[in-house]
Amino acid sequence: MTKSFLLALLLTISCGLSFAQSKLTDSLKTVLTTTINPVERFNLLVKILENEDTYQVNKIDSSSCAELLRIAQREKSDAMLATSYNWIGYYLQQTKGDNAAALEYCFKALPLAEKVDDKRRISSLCFDIAGVYASLRNRKEFLKYTRRGGRNLPDKSHPKHDFMLIQYQRNMAIYYLRSNKLDSAEYYGMDFTETSRRLQVTVFKLQAMDFNARLNAALGKNAKAEYFFKQELTISSSLKSRRGVSGANYITFLMDNGRFQEAAFLAQQFWEEASKLSNLNIELQAAELKRRLFEKQNLTDSAYFYLTAETKIRDVIFNQANQNIIEGLAFKEQMRGIEEEGKKAAYQTQLKLYALLGGLGIFSIVALLLYRNNLSKRKANALLQQQKNEVEVQKKNVEDALASLKFTQSQLIQSEKMASLGELTAGIAHEIQNPLNFVNNFSEVSSELIDEMKTELATGNVQLATEISNDLKQNLEKINHHGKRASDIVSGMLQHSRASSGVKEPTNINALADEYLRLAYHGLRAKDKNFNAKFETDLDASLPKLNVVPQDIGRVILNLITNAFYAVNERANNQQLTTSNSSYSPTVIVSTKKLNGKIEISVKDNGNGIPQKILDKIFQPFFTTKPTGQGTGLGLSLSYDIVKAHGGEIKVNTKEGEGTEFVIQLPNV
Repeated sequence: MTKSFLLALLLTISCGLSFAQSKLTDSLKTVLTTTINPVERFNLLVKILENEDTYQVNKIDSSSCAELLRIAQREKSDAMLATSYNWIGYYLQQTKGDNAAALEYCFKALPLAEKVDDKRRISSLCFDIAGVYASLRNRKEFLKYTRRGGRNLPDKSHPKHDFMLIQYQRNMAIYYLRSNKLDSAEYYGMDFTETSRRLQVTVFKLQAMDFNARLNAALGKNAKAEYFFKQELTISSSLKSRRGVSGANYITFLMDNGRFQEAAFLAQQFWEEASKLSNLNIELQAAELKRRLFEKQNLTDSAYFYLTAETKIRDVIFNQANQNIIEGLAFKEQMRGIEEEGKKAAYQTQLKLYALLGGLGIFSIVALLLYRNNLSKRKANALLQQQKNEVEVQKKNVEDALASLKFTQSQLIQSEKMASLGELTAGIAHEIQNPLNFVNNFSEVSSELIDEMKTELATGNVQLATEISNDLKQNLEKINHHGKRASDIVSGMLQHSRASSGVKEPTNINALADEYLRLAYHGLRAKDKNFNAKFETDLDASLPKLNVVPQDIGRVILNLITNAFYAVNERANNQQLTTSNSSYSPTVIVSTKKLNGKIEISVKDNGNGIPQKILDKIFQPFFTTKPTGQGTGLGLSLSYDIVKAHGGEIKVNTKEGEGTEFVIQLPNV
């Protein structure tokens, strides 16, 4: 690498220490000094903030954001408040790296933008929220708000349509690239690149080049990747821009290709400039780069130094207080969405009620007029029939609404079932692979035996050929046995995925519990390679077949086993963080027995236990202690309903710090 090129990269990661005002910005600020009207000042401030020079270096003026808020509050304008909150959130995240505060302001702005139906502002807020979740490494929420922003793009006639569209394309391309789904990443990346050429906004052109460099690196096209990195750096070096810190991705590329000397020089410059900022997100990125660089070179002491710095920054960004605030904000926004849907439903119901009352009122008036004016009985009966028809229509509408509610409930239950089946996918694959291996092995051996038998028959050795045929028959029996085993596994999972028929049938509870225990364990192992736990069974062999709905009881057992594995894994992870010498052995025990004319199924773990203060809430719908995005809160609620429907009951015994046991009691009928 030449010295001039290194200097160009140094300028790229200089983090915007200098800021050149364009003529447009100067012109707008000149006009601002003579503008008194609040609305006109507000619009001018927004134009200055949206100017490309300001946007591309992230040098947001906090005083401008404060004035936006003051004007919006004085004007009592929801649209202005949404815009000012949006810019404050953007400032806090991009300039300060305060993710929790940024989310708070964006979530305050979102309902106001929705209230005035400002599509441009809604999409802008969604993409900014997605940006916060990107800094928090929360890929699921990043995708959720990116898609929500894409659904709220302003019309193509809107002057900011392409400006919003390119952010959607960029986020989708980056999401699939980080998920290693390169075909999808390339698809969105082509659209992203084309829109950046059409817009001619420098920051998006740089981001498109950076994306194409990373995509080509992922595809193994290193020469093409370096071409895009250098093209990006050539342009950005003259802008003193730090948006996206494009140099960081090039440093990673150099490290991955063993070019440690070049990477070390650039990483040091990046670290020095990042240390001058007050943005924790950028500082964390710089510390991570330095730590990874020294780890790759086996320089343990230096790696430890930057690991310590990285840990301190990470503790500030991801500390429990911030996480609680962020999760609380996300939950509040989720509840707001549910409330909005409820208000819409209530409004529709209210309209129907008004229509019904209006019909009844008209009927009363007509009846009174008929009585007072002594009209004919025939006319009165006709009017009465008309009102009756109206009541029937309203009745039908209410019945339709009830049917729709029941359908939604069944869909929710089926969705929960499919989610649990998805968790089992890897476990199913593991279980099916074993019998398939036997089938393949015995098939190969049988093929060799047939060749041997042909050889012996050709030489006239009938006795040995007969012995070989007997071996061949045994192999075919084993192939048939293991084939049926694989078929039974597939059949069981298909039965689990279907909507429940509600028909009870004699069911081997021991087989059901054992099957789901192994599937759940292997599914979690495939999902998280670090997951490890012991599992034991104590199944009463004398247990009779139980007359139950197997799909439903299977779902209950699966849910309890999955929760138990989650609990022991959480305790194991927590102990690893607090001590390096832990004697804790995560264990899940599944047992069955007959007791007092009932069948008991027990799922016991030695996890952290359930706090007493939330014990009475665990069977409530949508209540969960898992992090946002990792649980629906429906599992125990649906399990409780299923057991009750079978005439049984579900109990929980728990002690904090020692573990939890869920016991299902079913009548032995």
